[in-house]
Amino acid sequence: MARSNTSIAMTSVRGIGPLPALLDRMEGPHAAAQLFAEAGLPIDVTSEAERMVPLNNLITLYEAAARMTGDPLLGLKTGRAMIDAYGTWVAYSRAAPTLRGCLQRAARAIAYHQTGTALRLSTSGSRAQFTYHIFGLRPAERLQHLQHTIPALLGSFRCYAGQHWKPDWIELDIAYDQRIEAMARALSVPIRSGSQAMAFAFPSRLLENRRNVRSEPLSQPGWRDLKTMVQGRPPNAFSALVRETIHLDLLSGTAQINDVADRLGLGPRTIQRRLKAESSSFRQLVSDVRMERARTLLAGSEMSVTEIAFRLGYSDSTHLTRAFAQSQGMSPIAFRRANKGL
Repeated sequence: MARSNTSIAMTSVRGIGPLPALLDRMEGPHAAAQLFAEAGLPIDVTSEAERMVPLNNLITLYEAAARMTGDPLLGLKTGRAMIDAYGTWVAYSRAAPTLRGCLQRAARAIAYHQTGTALRLSTSGSRAQFTYHIFGLRPAERLQHLQHTIPALLGSFRCYAGQHWKPDWIELDIAYDQRIEAMARALSVPIRSGSQAMAFAFPSRLLENRRNVRSEPLSQPGWRDLKTMVQGRPPNAFSALVRETIHLDLLSGTAQINDVADRLGLGPRTIQRRLKAESSSFRQLVSDVRMERARTLLAGSEMSVTEIAFRLGYSDSTHLTRAFAQSQGMSPIAFRRANKGL
């Protein structure tokens, strides 16, 4: 089973879905901002659907949200609210003529949604399983994240097996938890804990089912959609993974190697060593991401240079001006004039 050579799972920000809105509705208008701060994620990341976050951060966020609300089914409810919000890779999978083709497409296309994970279809006689593996170290508490993936999987199966279809049972790769009983009742499906991976079990004869024309409207991705999906795939090189994590931290105004290391579950020295092996360095990546963000904010916002400098972690706007001129060959003001509205 192929794995990303980074060995660190990253996932699309799309996975956060409507969670912030649900929290604010359930707990008050500032609940989401409070939760994100406690979980170490900048709330601004929710507006950048095409960016990536470490999957473990998303897992932790969902568990923290369930604790805040006291709702053992919060992950499931969030997943139901975002069933059509996963992007092109799911639409591409569901456009296959048969369930087998859909699951095979999903197994290939998940690489464009997240790394460090795999979907796998297996059959044995009259039985079949579709499994979701997450590789590497994971938080022990991760039931809510697993819950939030289930509605999307159900949606894919139901395009071929009918709108009321349910798996024979669901397997989870976690130890028994009382919340699993509430989850089983809500889904009306038996759930088995302690498995090697999350899985749907079902009769293999369903694999030849053709897409139900009365299911959800067919959304066949066009060539441009698929090209965008491929171009926006998650980072594969380690330096690209670190770069994406730096971008995430800079949304809070700072990017320190110790913080990035904690987010990735690595030591600072390990990060430096692996970056050096790719002829890169943490300092250079921070500089590159700062310039990328500066260009975006200068061209696409009304923020002053001083405010942009503050957002990017510079102690003074003159430091941004100097670094920008050295990198781009012009001042921030000149760049804004030349690129405003592009």
